[in-house]
Amino acid sequence: MPRTTLPWFESLTDSAYALSAAARETRTAHQAAQAAAAQYDLDRIRLLDGEITVPGLFMPPRPHDRAVMGIGKTLQECQNRMERLYTDAALSYAYGTAWAILRVLDGQEPPRVELGLTAEGHLTIPAELAPIPPAIAGLDRWCDNAKFDKARQRWWDCDSAGEYASALADQDYLADHEAGEMHQALDVAQGLADAAYAYGVLAESALHYSLLGARHTHP
Repeated sequence: MPRTTLPWFESLTDSAYALSAAARETRTAHQAAQAAAAQYDLDRIRLLDGEITVPGLFMPPRPHDRAVMGIGKTLQECQNRMERLYTDAALSYAYGTAWAILRVLDGQEPPRVELGLTAEGHLTIPAELAPIPPAIAGLDRWCDNAKFDKARQRWWDCDSAGEYASALADQDYLADHEAGEMHQALDVAQGLADAAYAYGVLAESALHYSLLGARHTHP
């Protein structure tokens, strides 16, 4: 039986859904890595005093210390890696789905989301969507448009905070109040991946809304 070719809007929807699945998987993995690393916080574990003798070493090793610290270091490295994967997947989801919405509302028929990747596999942001996608006209009658605008503003706040913190960190000298502002900005910037993911969830719904006309007119 010959394989039926999907209409462009179905394959585009599948493309956006694959981006959302990638973001969800990495989000779950990041949360699991955070939980695992938190269990080896030295403030929560009572390290035992027992030591062992190792010929040639002046300071006797403490095996419990060595094990806990080794586990903690490894889990922290895993957490950092998962954070990078989640951030990249969340941004790909958000930017890619916004790209698709803009194309559909412009009357185009892209069969799938288009994203640029570096040689290392990292996302390259389309110039038209940098630093974050613009407010999208044509969704005024969509019931969740206000939530979509709010999610975009949150993403903007996180992105701007990251840029501000980076600019302060590049300075040779920081006054006390500037150092405090940098740490506050870093705290806000930590929410970037979650903000992009939340935007992507609403953007995927907005994409479905923008495709209603195409679905209705398709034979």
